[in-house]
Amino acid sequence: MAKDLSEGDKCPQCDGKMYYPKVENCSCHISPPCSACTNNLLTCDECGFEEEPIVNEEKYRMLCPGVTEMYHTRPSKELGSGKRIFDYDYDSSSGSTMVYKGRYKGDVTPEDIIKTFGSGTFGHRGPYLSNGRFTYTKITD
Repeated sequence: MAKDLSEGDKCPQCDGKMYYPKVENCSCHISPPCSACTNNLLTCDECGFEEEPIVNEEKYRMLCPGVTEMYHTRPSKELGSGKRIFDYDYDSSSGSTMVYKGRYKGDVTPEDIIKTFGSGTFGHRGPYLSNGRFTYTKITD
């Protein structure tokens, strides 16, 4: 695990540079800072390597030049047999769905995701798992 990486640093796995990707699903206009912004991980522009989150510890990030913010990373959920999900959050802004997005390690199955977050009142879409990331939508109304 690479430690103390900053934006612009050399990637620990190749000659690329570390950067913060564009944030998707930002909800800072509702309740800043949102988890989409605070959970945005440094990523290599060449190989896609991502920094590992520090679970349950304080971490500082540069929001814009001269502005830093302290935040706590989200705890992970251990699913047993070396499987875990982490850096997950949900968006319930539609009022009838809850969209969970996050990361996973190990042989996580769609059934593991459903068991962890439950099935929606009116069903669900997914979960979709790909390259260590998942998306799962519960239909609640």
